[in-house]
Amino acid sequence: MTGPLGPESTPADQMRPGVWLKPTRGSRMREKRADFVAGCLGGRLIVAGGLGNEPSPLGSVESYTPGKRRWEYLPPMPTARCSSASVQTPSMLLVIGGVAQGPSDAVEALCLQENV
Repeated sequence: MTGPLGPESTPADQMRPGVWLKPTRGSRMREKRADFVAGCLGGRLIVAGGLGNEPSPLGSVESYTPGKRRWEYLPPMPTARCSSASVQTPSMLLVIGGVAQGPSDAVEALCLQENV
């Protein structure tokens, strides 16, 4: 086996209660980010905004699909920011406020198709 989330791992390896798993290099986010928002839509893990290696906030959004075991870019947020709050409904991830050049009053929602 190449690791807990490697190609030869089984669902049991990935779902043991109380065990932290270290993902393989291929299952890491495409961008390093801190101070971001996260949610789950349509079986995908969504991360949005935050701070990367540059001193300005990120507007990028990434999606992780467990079945594919990889991260993919989604359309970016209209307002790049970090330190935001988030609220999730069954069909939307709302990103609220945060810090862009200063405090932000932006409220933006990401909606995904059900069967993506």
